[in-house]
Amino acid sequence: MDLQADKQVPLSVQFTDEIGNPVPNPDGLSVVYTVDNPLIIALTDNGDGTAIAAAVGVPDTANVHVVVDWLGGHFEGDLQIVVVAGLAERVTIVAGPPVEVTPDV
Repeated sequence: MDLQADKQVPLSVQFTDEIGNPVPNPDGLSVVYTVDNPLIIALTDNGDGTAIAAAVGVPDTANVHVVVDWLGGHFEGDLQIVVVAGLAERVTIVAGPPVEVTPDV
């Protein structure tokens, strides 16, 4: 997913059946989120099966990894987050190279 450099996104897990239909999450889940590059995404694992991924401001890519365990199984998943520039909020005057006003004789 793309995430603007000044934004954050909530994360949670959703289980599906083998065809892709959503199903209720099993009871007794243990969900742990990690990120491979905390210089790009500041990750907060809320400890309740949810997390917050916040862009640090540098356009780049980071991968969030989740490990889900419960009595009946073990699953892992990944979400690639591409941090992109935010919307225009400031303007800067950029000077070009100086040029001669009057020709040298």
